[in-house]
Amino acid sequence: MDTRQLIYDTFLKPFEKRQYGNVGVELEFPLVNLDKAPVDEAVAKGLFNYFLDKGFKVELEENGQPLFITNENGDCLSYDNSYNNFEFALNYADNLCDIAKRFYALLEEVQAYFKSHGHSIVGIGSNPYKKYANKNHVNFSTYNMVDEYLNRFGADSPYPDFPAFLSSAQTHLDIPLAELPFAYTLFAKLDFVRGLILSNSPDFEREGYICYRDYLWEQSAFSLCPNITGKVDGEFKTTDDLVDYIMSKGMFNRIRNGKYEVFKPIAMEEYFLLPDAKEEDINCYLSFKNVEITRRGTLEIRSDCAQPFPDAFAPAAFNLGILYNMDKVNCLLEGFFKNEGVTETNTSLREKTTKGEFVASRNSLNELVSKILEYAEEGLLKRGKGEERLLSPLYRRCMLLSCPGRVAYRYSDDDIVTMYGYY
Repeated sequence: MDTRQLIYDTFLKPFEKRQYGNVGVELEFPLVNLDKAPVDEAVAKGLFNYFLDKGFKVELEENGQPLFITNENGDCLSYDNSYNNFEFALNYADNLCDIAKRFYALLEEVQAYFKSHGHSIVGIGSNPYKKYANKNHVNFSTYNMVDEYLNRFGADSPYPDFPAFLSSAQTHLDIPLAELPFAYTLFAKLDFVRGLILSNSPDFEREGYICYRDYLWEQSAFSLCPNITGKVDGEFKTTDDLVDYIMSKGMFNRIRNGKYEVFKPIAMEEYFLLPDAKEEDINCYLSFKNVEITRRGTLEIRSDCAQPFPDAFAPAAFNLGILYNMDKVNCLLEGFFKNEGVTETNTSLREKTTKGEFVASRNSLNELVSKILEYAEEGLLKRGKGEERLLSPLYRRCMLLSCPGRVAYRYSDDDIVTMYGYY
């Protein structure tokens, strides 16, 4: 088996026909029971029936239970891993404003349904009612496999059921193959900048993390699987560099006789030398790095926290704008590293930032993030679609070097549910 060719065909070949243009957005939010009790599964499932009656179609079901439902625009509603984590997966389009318009129309209906049943989704990345919740696992074969792996190999981790209590904002970017190594490297370098202005996941114990999501992912059993969670370090100059990196990533599951198997993690370059490995096992591969190359042919930025509802599209707009101004952003970033004497890895910079620390002087960081935001706006202006207005929540954050996660520490969980559950 030619593993390198298999990896190229699976992950890089889809980019051969890609051009700049479309963007995709996935937005997750915690679902809480306003009675300070576990989420009522009947209420959660009832939302599917509510929208199916309004014309949505079942995209995927198992055991007679809808798991993903879509509307005529291709926008999908689901629960990611747990009925505590509600997701809007907005269909690809060439205009982020159009996607946002569709989202806010759906959000209004979704939130109205939940609030009429004593529940609410909340615009934050860590569940503020964690102490009242239970795992509330979604019975879906893929989620069951992940749950089995996390609990079998990570039972001693802080929260082996952590996916039930965390929510993120994910941006999918179209990019030509020739630009992919540079873009992958740049967005990985920018991880600490996004952490500085987009973090919104206070830790459950309120001990100082503003992006607790990072910590829990990396302390879980996924950390035993090479290079499938956490930050991305290193420079990638060619597609061969990307293939080399993906070769080092781990496998922890496969399907045999129609059922998932989980096993002790093993790097792909070793796994596909095993006598019982099959090419189709690559389709079971899962990875959760902060920046990912997906088999769908998108560059996925997945380290951003869920945002307060009015700011929900700020991460996507920021990432999309940078994509259209990468040379300027990279030059600015390299100058910052040189002038400030920063030699730390992307991992170290992000870890400091998500603990609320500054990695350089306030003035230098303020100048850096404000200029990056200016370049992101410039990039969106090049697209000529009015998307730059979605950046508006970030100007104050850049000026103050703040983010919702810092603000949330001032409030009680009840205050957060009230404020961040408002739309």
